[in-house]
Amino acid sequence: MLDNYKQQTLALELIKRKARISTIHEETTLSIKWLRKAYREYHGISARSGDNKQSIHALTRTNKQYKEATAFAVCYRHAELVVEQLEIYKVINAFDAFKKIHPISQLGFSETGVIVEELKANTIELTRCTFCNCWNLLRARMNEIELCGVCKTRLKN
Repeated sequence: MLDNYKQQTLALELIKRKARISTIHEETTLSIKWLRKAYREYHGISARSGDNKQSIHALTRTNKQYKEATAFAVCYRHAELVVEQLEIYKVINAFDAFKKIHPISQLGFSETGVIVEELKANTIELTRCTFCNCWNLLRARMNEIELCGVCKTRLKN
């Protein structure tokens, strides 16, 4: 009974942040039918269907998107410091912190999952610029030359 309550509470936390149903189902193992109904009741619209097919390169096409992805990655790195927390709660806390500092961002909860996966797989790397000390994501963009998002200094790979 208590496990079901915890699963439903987590599901509602994820629904509140407009996570994809497939992600919520993966984390909670609750039925997809129940999750879709809860999503529709909470938001008044149906959930987007299917898996998140975004890539990190699609999420960082513009400078604005790149800076938003970098800001979320920094929030996630700080959330990772809480050792005794489940992974999904680290992502939730990082997303909430990111939305507090940048409430008008277009970066959604489902897209942040792509950033987390890429960070964990070491496909992208969070580093600091040696000139201005700002955070940057290495290998997050298609262009071969890595430049700081703030001062445009060339970054080391």
